[in-house]
Amino acid sequence: MFSTPFSSTKLGGFLLNARRWVVLAMLLALHEALVTDPGGDFQRIWLLVHFGLFLLWQPFFETDKELERVAIVLLVVITATILYFLPGWLIGAWICVLMGILGGKVFTVQAARRSRFYLVAFFYLATMMLLWVVPRIVLREHSIPQPVEAFATLLLPLILVALVFLPFDPKDDDTRQVFDFFYAVLVFQLVVVLVLGSIAVMRYTDGEYFPSAVLTVIGFGSTLVVLAVFWGPSEGFGGLRTHLSRYLMSVGMPFEVWVRRMAELAEHEPDPQRFLGQALSLVAELPWVRGGSWKTEEGEGKFGTSSANVVKFGFHGLELSFHTEIALSPALFLHMRLLAQVVGEFYESKRREALMRRNAYLQAVHETGARLTHDIKNLLQSLYTLTSASPREGAMDPEYANLLQRQLPQLTKRLQSTLDQLRSPQVETRDSMRPAQAWWKDVERRHVADRMLLEAKIDGDVAVPANLFDAFLDNCLDNARGKGSTAARVKASFAVSGGRAELLFENDGDEIPAGIEKSLFREPIAVSGKEGLGIGLYQVARLAAQSGYSIELAHNEPGRVVFRLHPG
Repeated sequence: MFSTPFSSTKLGGFLLNARRWVVLAMLLALHEALVTDPGGDFQRIWLLVHFGLFLLWQPFFETDKELERVAIVLLVVITATILYFLPGWLIGAWICVLMGILGGKVFTVQAARRSRFYLVAFFYLATMMLLWVVPRIVLREHSIPQPVEAFATLLLPLILVALVFLPFDPKDDDTRQVFDFFYAVLVFQLVVVLVLGSIAVMRYTDGEYFPSAVLTVIGFGSTLVVLAVFWGPSEGFGGLRTHLSRYLMSVGMPFEVWVRRMAELAEHEPDPQRFLGQALSLVAELPWVRGGSWKTEEGEGKFGTSSANVVKFGFHGLELSFHTEIALSPALFLHMRLLAQVVGEFYESKRREALMRRNAYLQAVHETGARLTHDIKNLLQSLYTLTSASPREGAMDPEYANLLQRQLPQLTKRLQSTLDQLRSPQVETRDSMRPAQAWWKDVERRHVADRMLLEAKIDGDVAVPANLFDAFLDNCLDNARGKGSTAARVKASFAVSGGRAELLFENDGDEIPAGIEKSLFREPIAVSGKEGLGIGLYQVARLAAQSGYSIELAHNEPGRVVFRLHPG
């Protein structure tokens, strides 16, 4: 207020706490100025008091801040002009401005409780404006009906008594938070239109002001009701607010068109960095954008030219800076923030897609290596079985020599298949087919040294995928040994009937836990502190699916665990 320390501290706090009484006194002084003779000295005195109280209320400034010299000079000039000339139209314009200021406080959403105080003040000014100020001060009419004059001069001020009792918290009246300039301008324009409309309608009411004012208020109110209905209807289309919001958010460029172009770019460009550069080129097409830059963990870049007006945004590790032709208004700033967020979300999705592709590639490499490792382990198991079946002393047994002649070519084919998989992991190789009876005889010869029971019931003869059956049998046998099963209770049963072949493997180990049983053949199982039941059965199950077979856990009981390989 003043340049003394007292005014900036103690006086500011006092005015803040006494703001209710300042507003009440300001309105009462204005009322006395309006009801006195127009152009008289009493009117000048009461207007001077009114402007002084308005200066103490200072709705645009904080009470603990000093007024700038420009603001003080402007207020003094306006006050001196009104007090010297006392033109009716200028007094009416000042009341419209005052109503706009109160309207900026009344229609704020976050001030519903406090707005009742200012709503009463706004109602008083609106009624006084239409019933007294316009006909008496602006139009200079002398024929005001007696009831209207009595109501405006005597009864209407009594409404201001409600300001004494209505709730009012000075802390809630912080003008930095509750004053809405947009609503203030809107209310000012509505009041001006209402006053000028009443004056214009007088052409059709033979110069009678009050009938024209009534007609204008009725027409104005009906128009507002219709607009309110179409603004947010309960059913049907979205209302005028939907179209207005879409227009404000598009800022001359339909947002859905820009999003569609962005979606088409995201569909055809997989690389995140190239997508980011092309997406920002779409943003650069906006007329108010001169250039910009971006920065990510992978790199950075820029486009266009720089300017003094810069706005910065950040989303998901992406830092965006836009250089604009002009300083952005709040609507344009929100629009640019929305565009930057869309670009950031699309960029993050592209980055995640690239990461998922890398992870999928690494997973494919891992699974291929695990499968080939398992195949090599089965080959070593077969070689171990052949060497264990060789005679320990003397010349080579002719039967063992025949076994080598049959098995070594099979091992060579399996090794060649493994090497082919290593060269082209994405190409699935076909398993070699052998007659079921010949395959079973080789199994009997290979495992003659193992203490494993072998049973077979072959009715007819079919071709079986030798590699799949060997891998199944070798893997189950290796798991049984790792679990410490007794050799007498390890049994393999082979059955052929009706053109179908199936192989069962039984051991006397512990039962498989229920949690592992459900995902035994669907994913690798890591069992802490135990051998077997890991990736082997998972790889055999995948190999079986390629050959049209499937593996299942036929029995799972303590001392009797049976795996079954059968046509799927």
